[in-house]
Amino acid sequence: MIYDISVITMLALFLFSFVVLIRWILKKFFKINIPNLSRIRIVVVSLLSGLLIVGLGYQFRTSAQKRMDEQSESKAAIESSKKARTKKPKQQYKNIETIFNMHSIKYLSNRRIFAKGAGVVLRNFKVIDFGADKMKQYHVLIAPKNASHTYFLLVFGDDLYKGRITYDSRITVFGSLNGKSRINDSQINSGIAQRYAGKRVILVLIDKIQVKN
Repeated sequence: MIYDISVITMLALFLFSFVVLIRWILKKFFKINIPNLSRIRIVVVSLLSGLLIVGLGYQFRTSAQKRMDEQSESKAAIESSKKARTKKPKQQYKNIETIFNMHSIKYLSNRRIFAKGAGVVLRNFKVIDFGADKMKQYHVLIAPKNASHTYFLLVFGDDLYKGRITYDSRITVFGSLNGKSRINDSQINSGIAQRYAGKRVILVLIDKIQVKN
C-alpha cells in the first residue's frame, strides 16, 4: 500500500513538472501562449493521471501474478496426485487373539467374523497340514498354539511366498478374515489329509505372509 502511494506521488510530480515544462517551451520558443491553468488544477490532473497509470499497471501485474499462481497451483496439484498414487497408506494390523476367542471363533456367524476380522495378524500359528495343487497354489491348514483344533485355511501362490513349508514351520499372516467354510475336495486333492475333510475352517485373505522354519 505504501509502495503504491509513493509511486502515485512520484508520477504526479513527474506529470506536473512535465506539463509546466511543456507550457514554458511553447511560450519561450514557439510564442504560443496557453491560457493560464491554476496549479491546483494541474496537480489534480497529474494525480488522476498517476492513479490511472498505477491502476493499469497494477491490473496487468495482478493478471500476470494470477496466471503464475494458477500455474503453481496446477503444478502442486499434479505433484500431490503423483505422491498420492505412489504412496500407500501403512496398514495397522490387530492381533487376532485379542479380538476373538480362538476356541469359539469357528462357531460365530460370518457377519461377526467380517465385522471384526478386517486387518488382523495371525502370529506364529503352527502348520497342521498342507498341500499344493496343479496351479502351484499352496493350501495350508494352520492353528493357534492354544487352540489346535481351530483351523484357518490359507491359499496362496509364489507371489506371496516362494520358500519351503514344513510341519515345524511357524506362520505369521497379515490380512483379513473371509468368513467360514469347510475342508472340501479341492484341499484334499491338493494334499491335505483325508481326516480333515469336512472340518470347519476360517478363510483368510492374505496381504503378507512370513514363515519361520
